[in-house]
Amino acid sequence: MPTIKDVAAHAGVSPSTVHYALNGKRSISPAVRERVLASVEALDYSASAVAQRMREHRSYSLGLVAPALPASDAAMMELLTATAARTSSADHTLGIFLNQTPQQVLALLRGQYVDGVLLIETAHDDPRIEALRGSAHPFVLIGQTGDMTGLSSVDFDFEEAFYLAFDHLARLGHREIGFLVPPGAADDDQGERKENWYATRRGLYRAQQQHGFRVELEPAPLDIENGHRAALRLIERSPHLSAIVASGHTQVGVLRALYSKGLRVPDDCSVIGVTTAQIAEWTIPRLTSVDLPLAAMSVAATDLLLRKVNGEAVTEQLLLPAALVERESTAPPRRTP
Repeated sequence: MPTIKDVAAHAGVSPSTVHYALNGKRSISPAVRERVLASVEALDYSASAVAQRMREHRSYSLGLVAPALPASDAAMMELLTATAARTSSADHTLGIFLNQTPQQVLALLRGQYVDGVLLIETAHDDPRIEALRGSAHPFVLIGQTGDMTGLSSVDFDFEEAFYLAFDHLARLGHREIGFLVPPGAADDDQGERKENWYATRRGLYRAQQQHGFRVELEPAPLDIENGHRAALRLIERSPHLSAIVASGHTQVGVLRALYSKGLRVPDDCSVIGVTTAQIAEWTIPRLTSVDLPLAAMSVAATDLLLRKVNGEAVTEQLLLPAALVERESTAPPRRTP
């Protein structure tokens, strides 16, 4: 691989002249510049990208900061893939950083490992956000937090999503509904809980006030494996339930639990979720859901962060709308004689 010294020797100039001819920071005669450029082309020389980034005080990298991610979390993989693709198309790289403390997140930015960060799985009281709020570094939330003053974010309308899910079941005639919820859901003082739970609860309450159905909560970490265990507990304890609302990433686990107990969906029990279309279309039966547009959220958040990284003084809070997609997993409850 040719070096800057090789280019200088080929053009008959000093290495510093090659450097100035390429970065344009000093006046070089047109004839010398042309000679240098001809040598660059002849030798197929590429200036060091690292050196270029050091001069600009830019890494051309973005960071995505997340908690530990279960290997079975297909929805999160959709988010990561969309973010990486959008970052790459903007000639940036993407780093994924798990379980970072606020100090570690700030160190990534101060050390110029990344130019800005996307924060996901945000909590009502999130120390990462408070640390970044007090700095000048660019960041964007995929989600929300308790105090959104001055923050930029992209989120989904979880309140409307869960309202639509429960409303759909109620209109079919379901009056005894199970609901998989995050651990400690009944405790209002848990500030570390994800902010979208509060919106979820508002959607449930709206539908419940309108239709008067009964809900049985089953707390569990909202992933496939724990969703399976939680659904088994719910079925054993409350066999009278005619429908289950599967939140988080529990839907596949819920369907597996019902199958293992010999219960047919939707004949014996309806199931509805809030998940991505990619997941909902491939379950058996195809899952009725409020489709979560994770790819669109990721692209919008990445674009917003790139604008900030490039110096644009922008503060935007985008909320993507919810829409129910009726597939094959919900039906009116079985009428007992």
